[in-house]
Amino acid sequence: MGIFLHDIGKVRELSFDRVFGYTNEGQLVGHIVIGVEMLDVQVAKVPELTGEPFPTEMLLRLKHMIVSHHGTYEFGSPRLPMTPEAIALHYLDNLDAKVHSFTRDIREDRGSQSSAWTPYNPSMQRRLFKGTVAGAEGEVTPAAEGGE
Repeated sequence: MGIFLHDIGKVRELSFDRVFGYTNEGQLVGHIVIGVEMLDVQVAKVPELTGEPFPTEMLLRLKHMIVSHHGTYEFGSPRLPMTPEAIALHYLDNLDAKVHSFTRDIREDRGSQSSAWTPYNPSMQRRLFKGTVAGAEGEVTPAAEGGE
């Protein structure tokens, strides 16, 4: 369940009026805190709906997944992942972001339509292979050109 809820706060953090932006709440509080608040509101309704309280440990684990999914303090996590499901969520979220970054850079590369490679990206410390360009099969790219 935590994998579906970890970014739920983004529905209130972000706004859309022709372009994406941040709401005042999003700018001041952020999606992690908003997400925990949203979870608390829904969990408070469970006893009325089911006649039973929401399981305490499950609530703690879900909150932990929300607050730890960025993985490290320097990337905005208030807590480090401390359960198997929280560390799995962090790595899946990180993998998703990296794959998205790769595919976006390949899709948006307008630099050289004739090259099978993107330009060297210093933040990724690599060029990305876009695929073989028609007529360029077997072409060898000199290492010096790649910036490595």
